[in-house]
Amino acid sequence: MITSLIGAVLASPSLIIVSWDGGADWVIDRLLAEGRLPNMAEIARTGAVAEGVIPPFPSKTAVGHVALFTGTDPSRNGVTGNVVPLMPRSAHTLLESQRGFAGEAHTADPFWVSMALGGKKAVALSAAGSYPPGPDQARIKAGGGKLANFVEFSGFETTLAPAKLLNVASPADQTLTLGDVTFRFRAFDDPKDMVVGFDSVEVTSGTKTSVLKPEPASSDIGTWSQLFEIRVKGMLGLVYFRLFSLDPKTGQSELLQRETAGIDGTESKESTEAYIRAYGGFHDSPFSLYERGLLGKTLYEGGTGEAEARAVELVKLDCSFLKRSFDYGWKKHRPEVLFHYTPMSDSAGHTWMGVLDPKSPAYNRELADKIWPYYAEVFEAQDDWLGHIRRTAGKSATIAVVSDHGMAGINQYVAVNDVLQRANLMTWTANGQIDLTKTLAVCPSWSDFAVVINGTDRKGGIVSASEREAVLARAEAALLAAVDPKTGVHLFPRVWRATDFVDQGFGGEAGGDLYFDVAPGYYPSTRKAALVTEADTIIGDGVHGFWPYRREMQSIFYVAGPTIRPQRLPNMKMIDILPTLARHLGFPIPKNATGAALRLGN
Repeated sequence: MITSLIGAVLASPSLIIVSWDGGADWVIDRLLAEGRLPNMAEIARTGAVAEGVIPPFPSKTAVGHVALFTGTDPSRNGVTGNVVPLMPRSAHTLLESQRGFAGEAHTADPFWVSMALGGKKAVALSAAGSYPPGPDQARIKAGGGKLANFVEFSGFETTLAPAKLLNVASPADQTLTLGDVTFRFRAFDDPKDMVVGFDSVEVTSGTKTSVLKPEPASSDIGTWSQLFEIRVKGMLGLVYFRLFSLDPKTGQSELLQRETAGIDGTESKESTEAYIRAYGGFHDSPFSLYERGLLGKTLYEGGTGEAEARAVELVKLDCSFLKRSFDYGWKKHRPEVLFHYTPMSDSAGHTWMGVLDPKSPAYNRELADKIWPYYAEVFEAQDDWLGHIRRTAGKSATIAVVSDHGMAGINQYVAVNDVLQRANLMTWTANGQIDLTKTLAVCPSWSDFAVVINGTDRKGGIVSASEREAVLARAEAALLAAVDPKTGVHLFPRVWRATDFVDQGFGGEAGGDLYFDVAPGYYPSTRKAALVTEADTIIGDGVHGFWPYRREMQSIFYVAGPTIRPQRLPNMKMIDILPTLARHLGFPIPKNATGAALRLGN
């Protein structure tokens, strides 16, 4: 009996892929050295760890994830940026685009398609490129697979009510209507509370009432209201409130309404609503609120740390929901492979890495020492979620933790199109738009690390095939000659033709023609602006997208499971991860995959 059970486990392996967006390899190394990630450390101790993972170029979220899921590079999978040009070229100008995250954008089969075609079940809980699921469902159907073997949910595309900070003392904010529900707020003096004056806020919707007390930021999610349900155009959303402060004399308050998103995917309306109720609420990154000062005065503005603590509390709440999301997806659908994801580490990095990265021009040791613990807490919350996954899935599951790109700090932006305009290669219209009738080469909004030729193979293009080389040479010379007028730093130290690094994903139908990296401390901008502009805050910005062999851009691959031996893997490419996992577990490798399969077993 025991032997048969062991055989059943080995015959039916299961894989969980967890993505920590923006989880830079150098950051994870530091956090592990500080002892902050016990669950990741256990995976590292018992499993395989890559020295570093080289993402495709540009090192962006959609680019990295789609390369990961398809096992092939951007020139072949069609996702060359977080935004990509509309295809075919003959039907669209180079300014027409769509989201690189969209299911319509990739042209190669992702892992969930190959799994479904191989008769195995895949569940994607917020996987880049999986929504809308129609294109991949069509691939499965065309290959004779069962649509039931691909289960997908996503909420990034369906925000129902953005987050809002309310002041109950303001008459205009005594009510709030979200979708089909009106909420009423009342500050009052609870006779059971020792505070003299206003000490409570009552939130009412219909017959449901939640009473909140002002509490400083903490890890206790019991400080949040009970959930309220709303519907926007028939789509279900869950609403929560949190009272951070309340003046006992005036009733002035800081009452946060958490962002509400709906969820859509492959399943029926009933099944989808069962999932979101089990989940508890889709992602709500707090860092936009934080940067706008809505969580309080930031540390870099002289705050006490309460704003940072509030941001971390929202991350911890989000991770508590992710545990519930995983439980439902794993136990309800019983897949062979499950994809799970968090954007929080990426959002935190964008907000704080400008001052945390020791190589950043905005790095400030004293301020970095104050902010780092909050940044670390974001990863600690994600590590706690990872521990929950490990305990729930059990020892028979293989768990891989990945990230899509690294993170670095900068404090200046360089306007690529200013360089091209000065070289008479592109022209702005009077209202600040790109004039395609007078533009030979441009850095469009979808391609901030590549110049694109406005060729006659595109709708409205003006550069013939015989003129392309001359235009490329002019653009290359202009970029290499560009310097910061204040410092004399060469802004574009390296420039490549699309044909120079085909194995890195350069070119392709949706790619650029002339790629470039920028000097450390700078980031490319496609906006109409002066050649060099400063970041908006004194702490700079956290960014990614740079040449992926930069140490700061490298991502992670940690994997442990019953058949994986402890080992250190060499530096590997992002496109190697899925072929490596699939071959080891006996799963079908995506048909378009070009990545190498590394050995994980004995």
